[in-house]
Amino acid sequence: MNPASTDGDTRRSFLAVEDARRAILDALSPIAGRERVSVRTALGRVLAEDIIAPYNVPAHDNSAMDGYAVRAADLAPGGDTPLVVVGTAYAGRPFSGITGAGQAVRIMTGATIPQGADTIVVQELARREHDTVYIPAGQKPGQNLRHAGEDLAEGGVALAAGTRCGPAELGLIASLGIAEVCVRRRLRVAILSTGDEIASIGQALGPGQVFDSNRYTLYGTLSRLDCELLDLGVIPDRPEALEAAFREAAEAADVIITSGGVSVGEADFIRDMMSRLGEVSFWKLAIKPGRPMAFGRIGDAVLFGLPG
Repeated sequence: MNPASTDGDTRRSFLAVEDARRAILDALSPIAGRERVSVRTALGRVLAEDIIAPYNVPAHDNSAMDGYAVRAADLAPGGDTPLVVVGTAYAGRPFSGITGAGQAVRIMTGATIPQGADTIVVQELARREHDTVYIPAGQKPGQNLRHAGEDLAEGGVALAAGTRCGPAELGLIASLGIAEVCVRRRLRVAILSTGDEIASIGQALGPGQVFDSNRYTLYGTLSRLDCELLDLGVIPDRPEALEAAFREAAEAADVIITSGGVSVGEADFIRDMMSRLGEVSFWKLAIKPGRPMAFGRIGDAVLFGLPG
């Protein structure tokens, strides 16, 4: 067989990148574990349950503007309407009386709408003289009001399960008075480098050695994904050491990522170790560089064996 045909047969045994991607996705399943955390520590976490609104948001009819709370029925269709100002409503300190015919209440943004009033006139349009306010014509009944439950009704789904909590979501949860939420537990990922040629940073390089850099790249990438990391360091090319590391990782993590040890050299043990402890789905991709990438499973953990 000539060299060209040999290379063609070899390439046919390589898995295309898109086929590998589909095989990986088919083998994965969402994290089932969940935990309760405080609102502050829920940042970046994925909700495991719907957040149900225990109250209306807003909780009561309130003013969207600083101005005057009036009765629309009192307002004349033309010209100014004089009304007697009988009190003031503040956010958190509502007016306790009733807005009667011919009366108005000075009101601040967010304050509860006084009983009897149904319309807010912004202060820039009103003219105040002592205890009398003059309201110009053209006001619309119900204007500048925010109704109870307008943003979110009591019993409604505020945030659906599966939502990743960002700053806005934390604010929404806090606005409902909820102190703790149920979230999916973080993905646990174990990382390790293999090979006698790998030296840890801070050590002197031996003959033929290089410093371990891939593990730090993996650490940085996974930290951005908010994973729970288990760093097993550098494992020498000894089957017993690799097996011990793999068993530890499989018991503690959902995902194991190794760097080195997946090619066809005599000292490359990862693929054989995966076959013995679990299963190998594929280990050769139709790409360069990075062709010898192994994917499989050890126990309940999936394993990605990356080249060194």
